[in-house]
Amino acid sequence: MQPNFTRTAVAVATLIAGVFIGSIHRRAQQPPLTQTNSPVVAAESPAITAPADEAYPEKLGLAPDEIFYFLQQHPKANVQRLWQRLGINGDSTAGTDSDACDCEVNLFEYNLDDDVESEKVLQIKQTLSESYRYLIFKGPEIEPKFLGHIDVYAKYPPSDPVVLLSNGRAWLVVQQTTGTGSGLAAWDDTIYEVADGHIRQIASYLARVRQSGIGTEPTKEFVGRPLSCRTQNGHVFLTVAYTLKYRRGKDVPFFTSRKKAVLIGSLKDGSMIVDAAHSEISQREFETTYNFN
Repeated sequence: MQPNFTRTAVAVATLIAGVFIGSIHRRAQQPPLTQTNSPVVAAESPAITAPADEAYPEKLGLAPDEIFYFLQQHPKANVQRLWQRLGINGDSTAGTDSDACDCEVNLFEYNLDDDVESEKVLQIKQTLSESYRYLIFKGPEIEPKFLGHIDVYAKYPPSDPVVLLSNGRAWLVVQQTTGTGSGLAAWDDTIYEVADGHIRQIASYLARVRQSGIGTEPTKEFVGRPLSCRTQNGHVFLTVAYTLKYRRGKDVPFFTSRKKAVLIGSLKDGSMIVDAAHSEISQREFETTYNFN
């Protein structure tokens, strides 16, 4: 009787030990918790929250590709340190200078100056602040030179930046919202010159306007497309082709006009006038018809 009781006790003890060891083994094989943007609550432990505002890492370089991939993977990153490392001074009026990013990013490559090396333009859209920041780089992939930045406001999404090839060089064209209101949406294009490691604003003009008519007034729409650009003796000479349409309601346009304007601007103060001798649009038309109220 005694030997049987002993064997039974040993068997039970062995079974309990095996279950305990197996439990330890299963716990050891469980995968670690994965960080997400939402809280992860573990049983009998405090909530674990993944940081949504992760700062741009110091170990990362400042090449446009590195910034692009980081912000693509961390769209809500804290970008304050990134601006500091790039030498961008804060501006309380610029939505792009907020610490939290909430970003969408795009990367473009253009040849904007006279040499064989292309420039890269990193577009960072700040969704909540309705603004865009363009970072412009030049040079090798590993240690490119940061040339500068362009900030624009965009209540309505602008067109992506484009390049105008004219008079033997390339001009960067960036669009932004310039007018909003009841039945109004307007954008302007700004032309930039990239040369000698610097970015210079050359000229701005209304590029797209849609203004709904009130009462019996028709709806007016026009689009301006740059054809040529050059600078000489402190002035910019810009030719823009305009397509103007008037319509009533959603019907087809009852009036369409296509005209060119040659604009002469001052590089010193940014003023712009119509070259009446070479334009199909008068100064008065430029200020009233090809504008918005």
